[in-house]
Amino acid sequence: MIPFVQQGCVTIASVFWLLAPVLTGGCASFHRGDAAFSAASRTALEPQPGPVTELTAAEADARAEAVRRDPVGYLRQVLENTRRLSQYTVKFVRYERRGFLGRLYGPEHMQCWFRRQPFSVRMKWLDQNAKQAESAYVADATDNKVRFVTRRPVPLLAPPPGVNKVDLRTPVIWGESKYPLTDFGLERLMEQTLRSLQQAEGDVVVTYVGLERLPDSSQTVHHLRLKYPPTRYAVPIQDLYIGVATHLPAGTALRYADGRLDAAYYYYDLNTAVNLTDADFLLEAERSGTAEHGGRRSIAVPGSSEQRD
Repeated sequence: MIPFVQQGCVTIASVFWLLAPVLTGGCASFHRGDAAFSAASRTALEPQPGPVTELTAAEADARAEAVRRDPVGYLRQVLENTRRLSQYTVKFVRYERRGFLGRLYGPEHMQCWFRRQPFSVRMKWLDQNAKQAESAYVADATDNKVRFVTRRPVPLLAPPPGVNKVDLRTPVIWGESKYPLTDFGLERLMEQTLRSLQQAEGDVVVTYVGLERLPDSSQTVHHLRLKYPPTRYAVPIQDLYIGVATHLPAGTALRYADGRLDAAYYYYDLNTAVNLTDADFLLEAERSGTAEHGGRRSIAVPGSSEQRD
């Protein structure tokens, strides 16, 4: 659906991404097999019809009708809305089919910090059973590496609170994430969606499904479905959810032609009224000064390729 070319080079230090699922009992995060997705599970995962609380019924219906008349034009407007966001915090829920066996992992719950300039992302896993504790990336800092701390000791890695560093695409290559950290964010989601629409050259059906409620949330969303020809796309169905009150992305789900889930991403508690600084993109271990890099205590400095020792 939203294709990415995976590069085939990794550093020797990145071999842990291949071994970690074995060394930590077979799961980097909660693994949910296809059989586990009962009807109740799907209901909990997917938005459902429900009452609108953010607007009056008349206002919501008027907005729904406007989107129904020109869904692609509306998606372009949503993209422009995301481009006006310079920074925000958001709770992120992720389901992904990944790894050599194509297993479905999730839900993973993360608190995230995002800044446009310099491009910066920090994720803190909220699940106690997650292998990761935190990860962060700041463009042009620390040799453009992803920095991360594990929740518990993992062979071949610096034990917590030690900070590990890998190339951006290493987690993708070894099945720890479907996309690199540089693809995170509301703007990236809309850019990729509209890029796929453009590349399809009209060979796509865009349908307005209706107003629904986001799972575990009171937020009402516009539900749009994009269907591509399965002969050209391995994952031809995208369900996209846009906040009816905010006109910003609230989530998306990517599915195979038979309805099986390939990936789903939801965004909760979006807060754009923040003033993030470099300190917000330090890992907790770096912020407390207890991090160790290669046996030496040091603190990463976002926005710089240097370390303070």
